[in-house]
Amino acid sequence: MKTREVAWLALMTVGGISSAVVTLYGMYSVYAVDFRQDRVLTILFCLLPFLSFPVFMLVRPAGRSIALQSLIAPAYLAVYSMLNWRTCAELGYCGSVISTVMETLRTPQVLACFAAALFSLAALLVDGKQASRPAEH
Repeated sequence: MKTREVAWLALMTVGGISSAVVTLYGMYSVYAVDFRQDRVLTILFCLLPFLSFPVFMLVRPAGRSIALQSLIAPAYLAVYSMLNWRTCAELGYCGSVISTVMETLRTPQVLACFAAALFSLAALLVDGKQASRPAEH
């Protein structure tokens, strides 16, 4: 194996593990979250992370998968931040919207969601250099 192939494999493995962790968290969220308030946000809160691993595994070509992962991550951050804002506003301890978003960004599940997209993108870039060479016959 060449160094480029090893790097691609390592990046794809880390990206796959990250997306699997995010999907498992999405499945756990279905059981742990209250669907009575903000039903649409709550459904998105569970659905977006749940889609991470199926998108990673099933969507081809890789560029399309990465594009979807890159949409899932900020959408998940936005939905999670809105739910966090609702909670802190009810309890009266919100600082600002940006501070709520930044605190949400620091959660492990949001970081894993962004990591899945970034590691997949890095793997595509490593593999893309290999694909730009002329084909040998």
